[in-house]
Amino acid sequence: MENKPLLPQTPLATPSTRRSPRAQALLQTALVLAIIFALNLLATRFYHRFDLTKEKRFTLTSATQKMLSNLDDVVYVRVFLEGDLPPGFRRLRNATQDMLDEFRSYAPIEYEFIDPTADNDTALITDILKAGLKPTPLIQQKQGYSEQYIYPGALVTYKGRTLATDLLQQQLNRGPQETLNNSIGLLEFNLANAINKIQQNDRPKIAFLRGQGELPNQYVQDIGNDISRFYVLDTFDLNKNDFIPKTYQAIIIAKPTQPFSELNKFKLDQYVMNGGRILWLVENVQANIDSLQRGSLVATNYELNLEDLLFKYGVKLNFDLVEDVQSVTVPFMADATKMVQLPWPYYPLVSNHNNEHVVSKNLDAVLLRFAGTIDTTTKLKNPIKRTPLLKTTPYTRIKTAPIEINAEESRQKPNPADFNGGEQTVAMALEGSFPSLFKNRLDASTQQIIDNNPNLTRREESLPTKMIIVADGDVIANDLDRRNNRNLPLGFYRYTNQTFANKEFLINAVEWLTDDYGIVEARNKEIKLRLLDTQRIEGERTFWQFVNLVLPVLLVLVFGVAYYFWRRKKYAL
Repeated sequence: MENKPLLPQTPLATPSTRRSPRAQALLQTALVLAIIFALNLLATRFYHRFDLTKEKRFTLTSATQKMLSNLDDVVYVRVFLEGDLPPGFRRLRNATQDMLDEFRSYAPIEYEFIDPTADNDTALITDILKAGLKPTPLIQQKQGYSEQYIYPGALVTYKGRTLATDLLQQQLNRGPQETLNNSIGLLEFNLANAINKIQQNDRPKIAFLRGQGELPNQYVQDIGNDISRFYVLDTFDLNKNDFIPKTYQAIIIAKPTQPFSELNKFKLDQYVMNGGRILWLVENVQANIDSLQRGSLVATNYELNLEDLLFKYGVKLNFDLVEDVQSVTVPFMADATKMVQLPWPYYPLVSNHNNEHVVSKNLDAVLLRFAGTIDTTTKLKNPIKRTPLLKTTPYTRIKTAPIEINAEESRQKPNPADFNGGEQTVAMALEGSFPSLFKNRLDASTQQIIDNNPNLTRREESLPTKMIIVADGDVIANDLDRRNNRNLPLGFYRYTNQTFANKEFLINAVEWLTDDYGIVEARNKEIKLRLLDTQRIEGERTFWQFVNLVLPVLLVLVFGVAYYFWRRKKYAL
């Protein structure tokens, strides 16, 4: 009987059915290419960058992500940081490119880096200056003295609209490394803020309040020009209107000098109740340095009649003036023919900023003139968030009005024992739902306004809103060059030729008050500068040179010798 196999036998592979090494290599190559293509396709559809930095410098805030995701057209960015740049500016340039690449994850962004000085393109430089970018001098002394200018900024274009943004945030009392580091930390805010501004079809409206003896237009011209770049700027006469329209996202009250009637306070109160935001630049004591030409002056109260309204919102403006040892100098007559610069404590330089708040973070000193103080100890029934923004140094002296001020005070060296008033708050931010001053307080005139305006919604508690109060009206005032009939830049102090951060502070305040996206929160991003220990570098220089230069060569030689003997032993006959 013939035995049959239980399983069918598979014929042995013949040379004709076995794949050749060449075919196998081609198949493997094709498989690898297919895998790479598939991974690349997945990467483009499911893009993600991993931010491993401690401070999350490459992670955009949710507000920036949302704003970029809502763009429906391409944003073009021209960055003027290219060419032969010093290492610090090269770092700023590379950080800008990294930030724009991160923006590309959420919106169609096209960018290019341009050196405007490469071909002596005077037309381009003229356009850059007209757009508002500031030149920065670079001084080189390697091969003799040479000076050139760079333009560390960008022009952002969207749907035919173009806006300039400075990428270098100049700071007087900071070293170059710290200035560049802070500028890198503000890249997201500066770029996102510019894009957010130009993508808005309707610019937000802001108004300067009129009717209460506020600063004339010529003294707010400089800040007005800057605000007008981003907002529709208007003036609003409180006496000629029954109510403040909700269309104003914010109003600015710049140094009122006349009392507010109950009717006008009601108009302000109901503007706040309906979600309006106010930048109060108010001082309670009247003092003018021009009066010192007669040798002395008496500073008296303004009697603005705002105490109860502001107290209801959670602050109390004191009827006083603050003197600070940290101050600017003022020219006084030394004799009949000579002027001398002497310290003037009534003009404090405020550099004690709250670096936890976006309005005051990383600011230079702000110059105040005859500023008062803000009492922050008032008890609140409503949960109002109060955040001090600017404070004096601890070396202060407080004088309550009426105050006799004599020019002779400047000739006396300040006695530290007299300046022991401690830190004083001079600017504060308020957030929350504010109670109305007129909850159970309506006279006939206010009731008539309500009756005559059926569309006016009277509230006894505000919608969530915010405001900023500064105890100095002159913080917004630019000086005048009467000889040349022009306005000086806000913050420029002509007696020392210094520019202080008044404009930056106020622009930040307006941005914070009007920001509905939350873009301004990107100002809180902080990039830490991790510098090497120079003393340790000097002490361990030889060791690390050996590790970096000699040790790799030795390791290669040792590996080569070991490999030679291993092969010799393995293949020895």
